[in-house]
Amino acid sequence: MKFNNRKSIQALIILLFMILPGLGFAQGYIEGVNISYEHLPMKIETPLGDQKFTGSNLKIATSIPIFLIPNKSKYLIAGGNFEAFNFSGTHPDFEVKRVYSISPTLGYSTMVSKSFNLTALLTPTMNSDYKEIKSTDIKFGAILRGSWKVSDHLTWKGIIGYRTQFYGPQYIVLVGMDWKVNDKWQIFGDLPHNVTASYAVNEKVNTGFNLFVQQSTYRLKNQDRYFEYNTVNPGLFAEYYVSSKWAIRGTAAYTLIRNMEIYHKNDKTDGFIDFYELGDRKDPINPEVASGLSFKIGLSYRIVPGKK
Repeated sequence: MKFNNRKSIQALIILLFMILPGLGFAQGYIEGVNISYEHLPMKIETPLGDQKFTGSNLKIATSIPIFLIPNKSKYLIAGGNFEAFNFSGTHPDFEVKRVYSISPTLGYSTMVSKSFNLTALLTPTMNSDYKEIKSTDIKFGAILRGSWKVSDHLTWKGIIGYRTQFYGPQYIVLVGMDWKVNDKWQIFGDLPHNVTASYAVNEKVNTGFNLFVQQSTYRLKNQDRYFEYNTVNPGLFAEYYVSSKWAIRGTAAYTLIRNMEIYHKNDKTDGFIDFYELGDRKDPINPEVASGLSFKIGLSYRIVPGKK
């Protein structure tokens, strides 16, 4: 990791907060389907004037348990994630127009004991601008998660994993929790991956704090380059259950870190631990994109334990 001012601030924050796109099972509810749209006003400051443009990120995620025995203690997990990331406006110093991601998911979950669950997931990805798809676009990913239920109100989780990215390897080490503090407050997430503190206003309305972080790389048609997107988004949300299982959530966040960087294909690093860069990689070839606001709207199908 390079310790200029921006990178040093990034490292400090990342040590506290981080995220990796994951399945809905790592939350205070089981999320079978999620569709979200994020709007990002952006700016590049240059000596010739600011380049203002916008980004939009559409994501669709599914996760379906296939139970193997009647008591549902053993099951397969089948699903996947799709992303379409688009940049509009005039931004000559940022050559990316749109990139995509497809990530199928296959896993197995079993109750080792009455209080301990073990889950293994395979999450390969194919990330690029999809203008010229190659087999090298496919990157390997795997996650192993253990969940220990301390009580009906508290579950601890430990997660380790590995992903290959266009810059090199990424190692995943997360500690999670799902804590029902009382009838109003619930805190859940995987640190330094994501965290949500949710307050139940009533049976249909929740509000609170959410931290969202993304770390992804995409190959560009220009074979000598790849695009890396790192973001840390703390924000406030409000959500409404339109039915017992369908919820709409709106989130307004301020992007503390918005690294949208283009590298040559041979600009490699020793690896990342979650979001923390190891080694000394060359600087990106594009100017820095400024931090700023982001707005997200999402629709999800949820199964909440104990909720009718």
